[in-house]
Amino acid sequence: MQKPQLLLSLPILVECFLVGCFLAGCSSGNGPDTRPLQGNMDGPLAETVNGTPVPQALLEAVARARDLDLANPEQRAQALTLLTDYVLLSQAAQHSNLFSEEKFRADVEAARIQGVANATLGLLQQQAPITDAVVRAEYESQVAQAGKFEYDFTQLLFDKEDEALKVTGEIDAGKPFNAVYDAWRGKAKQAKAFSRVRQDQVPPELAKALAGLKNGESSRVPIKTDFGWHVVHLSIANPFTPPPFDQIKDSVRQGLLLRVGRERLQKLKEQAKVEYPSGALPPTPPTKATAPGKPVDAAGKGVDAAERKN
Repeated sequence: MQKPQLLLSLPILVECFLVGCFLAGCSSGNGPDTRPLQGNMDGPLAETVNGTPVPQALLEAVARARDLDLANPEQRAQALTLLTDYVLLSQAAQHSNLFSEEKFRADVEAARIQGVANATLGLLQQQAPITDAVVRAEYESQVAQAGKFEYDFTQLLFDKEDEALKVTGEIDAGKPFNAVYDAWRGKAKQAKAFSRVRQDQVPPELAKALAGLKNGESSRVPIKTDFGWHVVHLSIANPFTPPPFDQIKDSVRQGLLLRVGRERLQKLKEQAKVEYPSGALPPTPPTKATAPGKPVDAAGKGVDAAERKN
């Protein structure tokens, strides 16, 4: 039986946690704390809902989460309406004794700790001294890594080298790549065409092979990467002109902040002592091919390039 939908979905409630709107759910020594609002915030009030004082700080947090300008009357009204909804639902949870259900408590606690984690990570990122010079250096590094071309190419990917060798053998014998592709696409691990892919978006071995091909050429030997054995056909190498620094400097800075957050979280993981119950399997460490910053698709998942699946 399908469950009735709530006025606000869990992701919306999670968003409220992210900005510090701690709805009921924190545990105490005598059981769950079911107060509609927590956090013990002082200062002026934004509203009072059914006798519950709601501080202005919470309204500002909701506005930040939704990128709303409280100086704009329409946007302030939107933020205030959202905040009122949050408080009303928190009161409903308390009055309906929803915290007596373990699953409900777990859902709320999961949202709460996610909010704490994201807020903490955000503060750690803000503490990083990222100057304009650092941002400029990162931009120039990314431009150099991107290379001078964007490639339109088609590839056949195999797990076994002998299959890839048979494909390159047919190409060497003069068989057109399209005919080879059609004959092998059903046997390949992946058969796909990519467009506008830069060298920093594919494994380095594949980038080197593409750079060595002329427009209309196919690789004559299989290319080994962490994903397997590639046979590629280069349709065209398009000159790549990076966007101006002033146009993307904010996104470059944001990328640096995200990197700082990942690095600080990784340090916490390395220093932590994490234990698992007997018989429980710990999470599997990422392989080289799926580690952060590495492509997880055979030619770079997440690239901002058009892909045509075949």
